[in-house]
Amino acid sequence: MPIESSFPHGSPIWVDLQSSDPAGAAAFYRALFDWEVEPPAADTNGYALATRRGVPVSAIGPLPEGERPRWTTYFAVDDIAAAADAVLGAGGAVLLPPGELIPGVTLSIVADPAGAVLGLWQSHAASSWLRDEPGAVDWLELVAPDIESVFPFYEAVLGVGASEMRVADEPYGLFDVADRSVAGAYRSDGSEPAHWLVYLNVADLDATVVRATELGGTLRTEPTAAAGVGRWAEIVDPQGATVALLEPEPEPA
Repeated sequence: MPIESSFPHGSPIWVDLQSSDPAGAAAFYRALFDWEVEPPAADTNGYALATRRGVPVSAIGPLPEGERPRWTTYFAVDDIAAAADAVLGAGGAVLLPPGELIPGVTLSIVADPAGAVLGLWQSHAASSWLRDEPGAVDWLELVAPDIESVFPFYEAVLGVGASEMRVADEPYGLFDVADRSVAGAYRSDGSEPAHWLVYLNVADLDATVVRATELGGTLRTEPTAAAGVGRWAEIVDPQGATVALLEPEPEPA
């Protein structure tokens, strides 16, 4: 059970879901991934914590007025005021100024120059996050028409490095913290707005897609495979939020 408890500046630290029907979304993901979702606490602004075997996985909360259902990826920062200033200096926008919206955490919601929305997260207490096993976040990916043009933004705001690999013989960008790649960047065809895509780990992609459709979700992209990565597909939950499912390639024997 991989549990992360160290989050260097620039690394992903959390994801949450803003839904038009948080209770309905909780029922969907509970049935799909065996999440335990408790009712929102009085001090969490309507967000309900989702866990697996008692370890935090994500949270589900209400949808801000005028917005569409979406997943938000948060990145750890050492000084959130400085990071928010860097957002403006690098051509981005601060959509929600820094504030302590949940106890022990100062948050800000920002957008990069391409319009992709992300969160900045400065934690004032120890935290843990379940990763890289079925039902938990496996990977995070920026999807934008021109990823190279926004690399300087992430370098300035998060202090990450940018590198490149090949996936299915296509160039694929990586965000690096020290010697570790913490997120990816995929060049889209421009048919959709720039966004951060959350990948949830599954043990059996085909079975999970079938189960998701039985629960009221829809398949957005057909399953795709790449050597060294695995198989993945995007689904849309019953409330309209898109998330990817990833069945990682087995480790070599």
